[in-house]
Amino acid sequence: MSELSERIYSAFGADAGFDYSRTDDLKRSFLNLRPLGEDDIFGLNSYDSAFEVRFVYNSNSIEGSTLTQGETALVLEGEFVPDRPGRDYFAARGTADGMAYYRRMLVQNIGLSEDFIKDMHERTALDCQPSARGVYRRHPVYIRGSDTVPANWREVPLLMKDLVLAYSRSSLHEIYKATAFHLFFEAIHPFGDGNGRTGRLIMNYMLEKNDYPPICIKFDAKAEYFKALEDWQVRGESGLFIALVNKSVETELDQRMLCVKETRGMDV
Repeated sequence: MSELSERIYSAFGADAGFDYSRTDDLKRSFLNLRPLGEDDIFGLNSYDSAFEVRFVYNSNSIEGSTLTQGETALVLEGEFVPDRPGRDYFAARGTADGMAYYRRMLVQNIGLSEDFIKDMHERTALDCQPSARGVYRRHPVYIRGSDTVPANWREVPLLMKDLVLAYSRSSLHEIYKATAFHLFFEAIHPFGDGNGRTGRLIMNYMLEKNDYPPICIKFDAKAEYFKALEDWQVRGESGLFIALVNKSVETELDQRMLCVKETRGMDV
């Protein structure tokens, strides 16, 4: 077993002792607002539509997209934005398609698998060559500005099997599992390109599958996000990344509860 495989199984065998009690209290409070009325659903649907634009904009901006949030909204509405790289246009469309795909899989109660991951990448990485979409890489990759060294490409198939298996067998807190999966997915870097966008979508799929809201890592938090990933990947310090993800979950729960409460005229 490789060193990275050992780290994967170790991480999914014992968490870092983070306290998720406040987050779970927020989740219960949100779920206790059910059943949702028609107006509640309209309000949340509007919130989700705005969230989709925010997620696509921020996730792609982290990877270098030049589209503004307003331009991203236009692209998702089917408009073409002139004077922007075509790659940015296809990246935005692909990220939205990836989100739509995993939500269809949630409705069908499809579990995590390598096929699901490859399908997610194929739909998300529209800015990549067709031959590279949904196919594990067959060459080295390097991460600019990071001390993280992705896995040797020859080890990728076995590492991805180990990662999916370790996640599926783990009984740890679901937010921790989603966080750890994202961390090791990015460390493996299984695809030639589009790993960040695909990994963040898979993390949101895992959160939504367990009744937590999807999260949006903001572009202006890019440095903190990359540092948090590197701290865990290179130095084994998990605290910053776990706290970053958990805080994002709490923020989204707060905003969704606020939406419902405002609809109902409740004190907020």
